[in-house]
Amino acid sequence: MKCDKILKSIIIGSVFLVPFVPLVVISSFFFPFIFGKALLFRLLVEIAFGAWLILALRNKEYRPKFSWILVSALFFTGVVFLADILGVNPLKSFWSNYERMEGWVTILHSLGYLIVITSTFNSEKLWRRFLNTSVFVSVYAGLHGLLQLLGKAQIHQGGARLDASFGNASYLAVYMVIHIFIVAFLWNRRRVWNDSCGFFYGAVIILQLVNLYYTATRGAILGFIGAILLTSFLIAIFEKKRIVLKRTCWGILLTTLVFVGGFFLLKDASFIRTNPVLGRFASISLEETTTKSRFMVWDMAWEGVKERPLLGWGQENFNYVFNKNYDPGMYGQEEWFDRTHNVFFDWLIVGGFIGLFAYLSLFLTILYHLWSKKYGGNFSLVEKSLFTGLLAGYFIHNFFVFDNLTSYILFFTILGFVHGQSYKLVSLNKDSWLDSVSRDTVNKIVTPVLIALTIFSIYFFNVKGVLANRALLKAVRSGHPEGVVANLEFYKKALSYNSYANQEIREQLMQFIMKTKDVNFDSEVRKSLIELAVSEAEKEIERDPQDTRTEVFLGSLLSSYSRVEEGLEHLERGLELSPNKQSIYFEIGSIYINNGQYDKAFEILKRAYELEPRYDRAKKLYILSAIFAEKEDQVEEALGPIIDSGIDFDMNFANAYKKKGDTNMAIQILEKLVENKPDNLQYRVSLAAVYFEVGQNTKAQNEIEKAMEIDPNFKEQGEKFIEEINAGIGQ
Repeated sequence: MKCDKILKSIIIGSVFLVPFVPLVVISSFFFPFIFGKALLFRLLVEIAFGAWLILALRNKEYRPKFSWILVSALFFTGVVFLADILGVNPLKSFWSNYERMEGWVTILHSLGYLIVITSTFNSEKLWRRFLNTSVFVSVYAGLHGLLQLLGKAQIHQGGARLDASFGNASYLAVYMVIHIFIVAFLWNRRRVWNDSCGFFYGAVIILQLVNLYYTATRGAILGFIGAILLTSFLIAIFEKKRIVLKRTCWGILLTTLVFVGGFFLLKDASFIRTNPVLGRFASISLEETTTKSRFMVWDMAWEGVKERPLLGWGQENFNYVFNKNYDPGMYGQEEWFDRTHNVFFDWLIVGGFIGLFAYLSLFLTILYHLWSKKYGGNFSLVEKSLFTGLLAGYFIHNFFVFDNLTSYILFFTILGFVHGQSYKLVSLNKDSWLDSVSRDTVNKIVTPVLIALTIFSIYFFNVKGVLANRALLKAVRSGHPEGVVANLEFYKKALSYNSYANQEIREQLMQFIMKTKDVNFDSEVRKSLIELAVSEAEKEIERDPQDTRTEVFLGSLLSSYSRVEEGLEHLERGLELSPNKQSIYFEIGSIYINNGQYDKAFEILKRAYELEPRYDRAKKLYILSAIFAEKEDQVEEALGPIIDSGIDFDMNFANAYKKKGDTNMAIQILEKLVENKPDNLQYRVSLAAVYFEVGQNTKAQNEIEKAMEIDPNFKEQGEKFIEEINAGIGQ
């Protein structure tokens, strides 16, 4: 009994620390808002699960009890496992990366967490304390958000949208939505549990609402409104005894509808448009850039679903679908999406229709346990309605935003709580062969083995990732006393662990070399860095030949360091993998221009322009390549005079015309530049030089004089230029 008590204390202690995971931010880790949270969650679950296995062997009271919720969670985990091992990149599907820290490892730990809480939380007292612990943590997060709102704490995401310790406003938003309904449930059940916290719960809901509002996360706030409408509707329709409550819910329902309707009627009013939160909602339309990009991403995702409809591509593999089916209309948006920004499309990509069904089964089984006569007897109508509203709010939120670790934890907590409150659960091991195992065998053989396996799991799931993460953070940082040579050694150290993060480390290494291209440091160190980066990138390509991103990064790196032919090979391979991505065409076209291969540049940049003629940058580079290739006539046949094309001219156009000897067009371009930016010193001096070259000395002198007015430091140089003009030099 003493041993059982110790084991249960370890389990309860570990599980009660899980609600604190959202507060964890460890600046000594790469992606400090993500990695530290995931690390703590995994460690706590591994410890709790190991202790639970021993306890369940010793005492049948703590073995799992049957529920359709547990069945759906097992089914979901199994389907995702199959999808991952049969997917495009099983390694990444299993481990994910530092930026997300999801993958099957997180699903597995979430299942372990669910099994532990459903098996050991066998009293309402425990659940009450646990849910209140989570609420207290949400209060801390909410106070952090208030400090950000008052300017007393930094908003990590930038801008004015609160993010507390989450580093992302949308993560904080869904966290608050779920907790608002948890608090509402606790407030409703306070009489049953003899809690005298009614005032406290009311204050907490206000705090959470303020935080939710100032996250300005449209998906979460729309989800919350939908949750309020559904909860109020269910109570208003089905409540028979509490007439005041019934009428109150009708009032809330109608008030919410009037508020929403009124908002859309007044959405163009200045007080709404100028409000940073309300303005985001007022801007919602089918023509809004974000909305249009969402639809395009979902279209790309659908193409991927059609290609692998049953078990999908595996977790963390949307990038392959995105790159392969890239819509050129996405110009101006993030070009390396790894999520569809819709959880349901995410699961279609991950596991196909089977995977989506497995995910939806989690919602369906909760609803079944809430509303069925067999299982739902412990919940009042109000509580059933609150949890149904919570699920609806989470569901709506998931249409617009992808999931994250903290929402996984809360969702699986709700799964566990509804399971634990269900009537007539049957023990899965009521009369089990486990009972025939002697206590001596359990104590002397099984328990040491399980302890060893727990220690091994802690090492297997965490240690290499932690060590590589710390080394990578030091590798990307600047300002080491030893200089860049320290960065090189840290990159080598990070790679030496041969962890799941190698792809991320290799990518960061290539980006580091590109960023330090113009930094002056030892040539041998630079050479070593480049050799290491190229070698590691080639290993990554060999391991994962379908990744466009690695090909493009390596191609850009090689070409920028004068290894043009090698660079072009990788860029062209990237183009094969993502044939509609204009940025790759731009990269190749720029290389051709820099190497004097103007006809090739024209052909490749023409293709980029034709993919999406509305893209200004594509149009600009197409016209520029036509100037270098002396094919302006082809452009002008389609677009009219180049000078009137409406593009944003820059010095590259003036230099291109000067290079081909067309000083008249060079002057027209420079005059436009000066007209648009009259205080730009470079533009005026360049225009003066061309005026001087064609003998328009008076105009040249006027431009120099204006340049000296703009920048007095230019006066001495400008006066020398004027002397040359007056002396007639160069005419």
